[in-house]
Amino acid sequence: MKKKFLLFIIIIVFFISIFSLILILNFVDPYSSWIIGIFSVIVSFVLGLTTFLTLFFYLFKKVYYRWDVFLYHVYTSFRQGFLISLFILLNIIFNFFSIFSFINLFVIFSLVVFLELFIRNFEDIW
Repeated sequence: MKKKFLLFIIIIVFFISIFSLILILNFVDPYSSWIIGIFSVIVSFVLGLTTFLTLFFYLFKKVYYRWDVFLYHVYTSFRQGFLISLFILLNIIFNFFSIFSFINLFVIFSLVVFLELFIRNFEDIW
């Protein structure tokens, strides 16, 4: 798969997920259909945030590596964006259930960092 085609797909998914999030927030009543409303908001929020962070990390890596990036950098940017969006989503869920504390924040952040290092370690072996 080409790098430009993959970035084009990521940009399209970003716009579709943000548009669907706006539509869901405007037209779906969470009190009448609680499970469908919350689930669809969570999915569109995670997709929108993941693709936005993927593009942000990719542009950061492009500047950092002086415009010499490869398809591998897009994959790692997507993985890092997904992990950070899960980190944000878990913090929002903990805050919603009133069990949020800075210890939870630190533990979730540590798990995300260790998971990223674990996956990166196995990518270096292959």
